[in-house]
Amino acid sequence: MSRGFVKDGDQEEVPIVTPRAFLPEGAINFVTAEGMEALIGEQKSLLAERERLTGNETDVRVAGNYIDAKLKLLNDRILTAVIFDTSKQPENEVGFGAYLRIRFDDDANLVSLHITGADEADATKGFISYFSPLACALKDHKAGDVLSVDLPSGRRTVNIESVSYCAPQKSDFQMRTPHLSLNTTQPVRDHSVSISSKRETLPADNTSISDNLSIPDENRNSEKFQTKQEYKDDANEIFPIVNERGNIVGRAPRWQCHDGSKLLHPVVHLHLFNSKGELYLQKRPSWKDIQPDKWDTSVGGHIAFGETVDAALKREAKEELGIEYFTPILLKRYIFDSSREKELVNTFKTIYDGEIVPSEELDGGRFWSMDEIKANLDKKVFTPNFESEFKSCIESISKDKCGRSRI
Repeated sequence: MSRGFVKDGDQEEVPIVTPRAFLPEGAINFVTAEGMEALIGEQKSLLAERERLTGNETDVRVAGNYIDAKLKLLNDRILTAVIFDTSKQPENEVGFGAYLRIRFDDDANLVSLHITGADEADATKGFISYFSPLACALKDHKAGDVLSVDLPSGRRTVNIESVSYCAPQKSDFQMRTPHLSLNTTQPVRDHSVSISSKRETLPADNTSISDNLSIPDENRNSEKFQTKQEYKDDANEIFPIVNERGNIVGRAPRWQCHDGSKLLHPVVHLHLFNSKGELYLQKRPSWKDIQPDKWDTSVGGHIAFGETVDAALKREAKEELGIEYFTPILLKRYIFDSSREKELVNTFKTIYDGEIVPSEELDGGRFWSMDEIKANLDKKVFTPNFESEFKSCIESISKDKCGRSRI
């Protein structure tokens, strides 16, 4: 139980407040769209309840403090909530947001389950949290699979009859409470706490992007595929959301940052020159969801949880171009706003004459002369972001007033 504040003077205590549903330390607070609506609805209800308070001053103060304590816990959940896009989940495979029917052992009766976030979990409805022992055991399995599962009540055989991400009719979703503890909230030690393909640790407090995004880096996609056609961005990868000063104010999945919501998220850019004053550009592949097949900044990528700006820059340079040893110089920090997204861009330059090995995730790259770049501006050859940066800072630093290279 959580106690509220104690009023100085008369030692008046706020009533004990029941804590929110259990969420493991370090687990992402994933919610379904319906779960987020429920949290917002609960918030509105508490605010309305506080507005309706009447009585003497002491009663109103105590009741108001009690509601405020509940609101604080609720607001913390809303602030950290990440709506999981179930449309990105593999069909017929158990993951967050799935509706499934299973059989325990040789029982003829079906059990209906829905895998949800912590606050939505309710065993009486068949809703189990994504970090519960049963959900973790079922993760990534498909309809027709039979597996042994260690549950609090003992080892059971589970037959997965069906998996779907479409909400069934209520009449078709009847939970028969089985004779075992589903343990809908407590995590199991032998499984990851995340049912998504990427795991994240949430920030303890706000930090400055110019100093350190001090959250463990566990969400970068390091998986390598055999062919370029199989590459794709992880739509549910979690990005930090920042204010204009670079302080973290929340988090959101990639798809939400890129769907026109204009959630400000930090990125790094590196303009790589050779000693001749030529600028290396990378070719974006056709599978990219933003500006496919365009020529772009030498290196560019999102800052992940757990990274400083410098660490993100070095990671992206190694991943995209295979370079590790270079000296970056900060050019500018600015906000880039397009119809799809809004980024806080940290832009650097460097001079590099070593070997460059473009990642297989790119469609290659090459050095361009300043004149060649200028001749192709405004012709949809380059990404708008690169053209904007080139015109605002790269072109002006490439030569001095006498036309001599000063890169």
